[in-house]
Amino acid sequence: MCLRAETLLNAPPEKRLLAIVGVGNTLAGDDGVGVEVVRRLAPVWEAEPRVLLHCIEGDHFEIADLLERAERFIFVDAVEGERPGELLSMGNARRAFAPSFHQTDMAAVMHSLEAIGIVDSFPAWEIWGVTILPPNQLGEGLSAEVEVAVDRLCQRLGRVVTEALRKTRITVI
Repeated sequence: MCLRAETLLNAPPEKRLLAIVGVGNTLAGDDGVGVEVVRRLAPVWEAEPRVLLHCIEGDHFEIADLLERAERFIFVDAVEGERPGELLSMGNARRAFAPSFHQTDMAAVMHSLEAIGIVDSFPAWEIWGVTILPPNQLGEGLSAEVEVAVDRLCQRLGRVVTEALRKTRITVI
């Protein structure tokens, strides 16, 4: 399940510990990898009140409405690569090569929003990518290599979420 910004804006405003945001176009095959990752994480994590799951399938600047909703953001997106299915963690640095097949890349959007001071306390963020070949036709579904990478990435993100939640447990004395 991918929540839309309208759904989140009507939700209670409490800040979540972690947001995982899938970025992509599911109509362009492997480019939808970020959206697919969030869909697969939803059955496990969507009921956890400290975790926010969201998909961006169009305008990247939609994220501006959600920046106050989490302390840390992990964006998952397709990245052009020679071998499909490799996992990358790119921090928050701008990329020298095409990081996304959308109108802009998430790093540029986040740097722009931080520069204009859109929120008082800008959240920590990073981008995790799965390498894909450039889409040459429209169509839904992931290639076999990217499917395997999605499974690996979901396992890795599950460990990250579990560790983040473990670190925030409150001990009652």
